[in-house]
Amino acid sequence: MSKVLIPAASSGLAVAVILGIARAIGETLAVQLVLGNAPVIPKGLFTSASALTSEIVMEMGDAPDGSPFRHALFTMALLLLLIAMGLIVLIRLALRKRT
Repeated sequence: MSKVLIPAASSGLAVAVILGIARAIGETLAVQLVLGNAPVIPKGLFTSASALTSEIVMEMGDAPDGSPFRHALFTMALLLLLIAMGLIVLIRLALRKRT
């Protein structure tokens, strides 16, 4: 029975994993509270830091149009998009190898 159910459900499971990871990335408030929201480069695993999404949200209103700072914020957003796309591609490749 598991030889039939698991392969049939693999695409749905992959979608669930992708949505779970995307939701985890999007949970800015929870991540911000856990990390401590300190806009510094962390020196260790247990030191305060800041999430990319929280930095983008907090700083976008203060960034003047056309400034290097605003371009840096959009680059951070592009980096988040590339991370999400990379995760989706990895899951699709993993599913392709199974079938």
